[in-house]
Amino acid sequence: MPGVDAADVWQAARRDFGERLRSLRGAARLSQKTLAKAIGSSDSTLSELENGQGALPPKSELVDAYVDKCLEALGTDTAVVDERRKAIRSAYEQLVRLHDHLGDIASRESTSPAPGPVSPALPLNTLRRDTHAFTGREGELALLVDAVDGLDDAHRVVAVHAVDGMPGVGKTTFALHAAHRLADRFPDGQLFLNLHGHSPTSEPVAPHDALASLLTAVGVDPLDLPADLDRRSALWRSALAGKRVLLVLDNAADDEQVEPLLPGEGRCLVLVTSRRRLLGLDAVPVDLEPLPTGEAEELFRRAAARPISEPEALTAVAELCGGLPLALTILAARFRNRRALTVGRLVEELTEAGRRLSALRSGNQAVAAAFELSYRDLPPERQRFFRLLGLHPREGIERYSTAALCGVGVDEAQEHLTALYNEHLVDELVLDRFDMHDLITQYVLDLLEDDDPAELATALGSMLDFYEQAAGVAGDVLVHGSRGEEIPNWFTGAVPEIPDDPAAMSWFDQERANLLSCLEATRDAGRIVGLTLCLAPYLRRTGPWDLALGLHRRAAAAARVVDDVDAEGQTLLNLGKAAFQADLYDEAQDALRAAGRIFTELGDRTSLAHAMMCLGQIWMQTGEQVDAHNAFSQALATHERDGNLREVAAVLVELGTLHYYRDEYPESIAANERASRLYEEAGDRAGQATALKGLSHAWLFSDDYGRAEEAAKRARELYRASGNRFGEAQTCSVIGSVRRARGQHAEAREDFEFALGVYEELGDRAGIAMALIELGVVLYHLGDFALGERTLRRAVELYEEFGEPMGAAAARKELADLLTRTGRLPEAKDMLDEAEAGYQKLDDRLGKAATSNSYGAWHLASGDPRTARRHHDEALRLALEIASPLEQASALAGLGRAARALGEGVAADRALREALAIYQRIGAGEAAEVARELAAG
Repeated sequence: MPGVDAADVWQAARRDFGERLRSLRGAARLSQKTLAKAIGSSDSTLSELENGQGALPPKSELVDAYVDKCLEALGTDTAVVDERRKAIRSAYEQLVRLHDHLGDIASRESTSPAPGPVSPALPLNTLRRDTHAFTGREGELALLVDAVDGLDDAHRVVAVHAVDGMPGVGKTTFALHAAHRLADRFPDGQLFLNLHGHSPTSEPVAPHDALASLLTAVGVDPLDLPADLDRRSALWRSALAGKRVLLVLDNAADDEQVEPLLPGEGRCLVLVTSRRRLLGLDAVPVDLEPLPTGEAEELFRRAAARPISEPEALTAVAELCGGLPLALTILAARFRNRRALTVGRLVEELTEAGRRLSALRSGNQAVAAAFELSYRDLPPERQRFFRLLGLHPREGIERYSTAALCGVGVDEAQEHLTALYNEHLVDELVLDRFDMHDLITQYVLDLLEDDDPAELATALGSMLDFYEQAAGVAGDVLVHGSRGEEIPNWFTGAVPEIPDDPAAMSWFDQERANLLSCLEATRDAGRIVGLTLCLAPYLRRTGPWDLALGLHRRAAAAARVVDDVDAEGQTLLNLGKAAFQADLYDEAQDALRAAGRIFTELGDRTSLAHAMMCLGQIWMQTGEQVDAHNAFSQALATHERDGNLREVAAVLVELGTLHYYRDEYPESIAANERASRLYEEAGDRAGQATALKGLSHAWLFSDDYGRAEEAAKRARELYRASGNRFGEAQTCSVIGSVRRARGQHAEAREDFEFALGVYEELGDRAGIAMALIELGVVLYHLGDFALGERTLRRAVELYEEFGEPMGAAAARKELADLLTRTGRLPEAKDMLDEAEAGYQKLDDRLGKAATSNSYGAWHLASGDPRTARRHHDEALRLALEIASPLEQASALAGLGRAARALGEGVAADRALREALAIYQRIGAGEAAEVARELAAG
């Protein structure tokens, strides 16, 4: 295939394979857990199963054990026993399939060769490069080897070693060399993170942000990151539980910065480097002293890579450098690159430079002298380039941003960076992305004190212009799928090509830390507004919500300072969207209303339509459906008038959601189908996934489970391909709802637990509450009434907390059904009354029909079949009115049971047969129960 790189294709396939493998392993663990709990296995057996170590007993033994426990706990309630028997059989069969599948693909993984030099997706390795010239430290390395050997004992402990020493002594180099030597002992991954504890241009990384970096490194989507430190730390410990991971935490500030980052258990090794002794950590200290003279000489020889015939002069260099590897390495590079330079002459220059530096720039004479000599050898234009690097945020120094900073061409910037790398004045993190040692950064910052402040401000402004221009282009691509006309080329320098959505996401991912550092450092209100607006499309995809909210709040305040009305409106619009994503409805409405007033005054119809769309989303969630419909209709009319078909599709999806909230299923289906066509024509796969998700909901509420599942699975694949875990969780919930409706409660439980986990990691309270309702229902259908009740009560509390009446009514209705089924009739009646009041206020006919059926079941359980019949009649009327087959069948089944209680056998059989026919037609799980009732007569 012309233009296609086979290695890239292979990498993409391996990434997809890795995701599917992890997903299957997770599903297997869930199935094992469900299986063990269902038969009441001991804690030790459960632990073995969850770790994949336990042997699976024959299915007949499991079923016998399960039946015995059901009869013992539940008496002779055959319906419950049959339900549990079906659940355990399903769990067992799924587990066997998963084990077989895992065995097959693991075998393929171990035997499939990669076509070319492609790194495997697993294990994870973010270590920086090792150095070929590493010398000495054998005693310290032996200490670590012994520690790793000790990890193989039965005790599951984390080995933490704190490497400390003076600046320039080689702490990072030692930790990286040790990590590379021990890497094969940690097959689950090797991670490196710079905590910037003593970086002159950066604040120490907060544990909250450090955990974000670590969690995303091990595969957690940024959208899934919990908001608070404790939950992030717990998620990190969970991610490493049972793993063998080597973690290098470089340049730590203090104990408090490191403690939340440590794994909780498992055979992990953690190497922490710091200038300070971290006495508060439960760690083994590794004190690095300067190299003894012999080892210092050997390091110089290895780094110089050329013959040395002046042993006395070499000894003098080692002593003048104080045995510090940083100074020795820089001087060796200078000696290597200047063939006429002798070691004797180097000694003279080093001595002279040391005398000149009476006010030591670096705080260490040997290091400062080494820097001074290397700097002096640079041509003038490279000296200036080197000095200006001190202004770079340093989260990956690359050619485009440095070209803007230093006022040179991109190719010239690359030449300078390569030359500085050859002089050991910068380190290469990954290909063509560099970093500077903290001491070198401090050295160049001291040099900058002699430069013209106006010229430095111009250079810094040019770099910020680059980041704002490039982020604006990338953000525009994320919104439109390709670059539109909204972002002009106002920056005169070079910007990388960002042609499509994947390229835009890749650029943002690489430059995220630099962009955030620029935002954090700048105090220019206009710059804060511009950069934040450019980042907004990326933040909406990646979050975390607390970060996005903080940036947008700051930008809105800055826009008022610069007195730019249009910018204020845009910042308020983005603040409203971010607050809505975080379920902060009041703050979102305030911001969006303020933005709407500004756009109305400016006559900006398109931006006003965006604000109205987001307001409509909020009002739809809070039950203000008329206001929501008016807002969506206004936005739709504007976008259709302007011919913006992508925005038309986005509004249609929201209208489709509102339609199924209002029991208008054909209208919902039509809106989402039109949206899907528009997105497909535009080549917008992300939008198409959203439309398919809306379609899946519409088909689900229409009780067309086949089409609902098909649409949800198509949407899930699109979300999964784009790495959108949030969308994947939403569609997984729909698939779980389909399985629940079909009576496949054990499988549905796994779907809802997966979705709940994603929502909890993200902090999406609305998603959590929705998943809790569904999970609570399947739990009590599986016979776990206590856990089901706790789960549903938690859903009620959440909906009350953030004020979503429709969800609260649904949670109360399901909780009432559970209480009725367990004989707690007074509590059930109170909960039903509250649910009915909520549905009446919302005028939700589907909710009222479901509640009427629940009232019927309650009255029948209370011994009043005549009142039960009246409620089922009302449910039947509403179900026919809104064309809801499921509630129609539920009403008919209720009428049949009421008739049987009244001794009306013929009427009872007729109603039950009608209910059975509908249940069977739509594939509902209730068909089996009604069939048993008919058979029992």
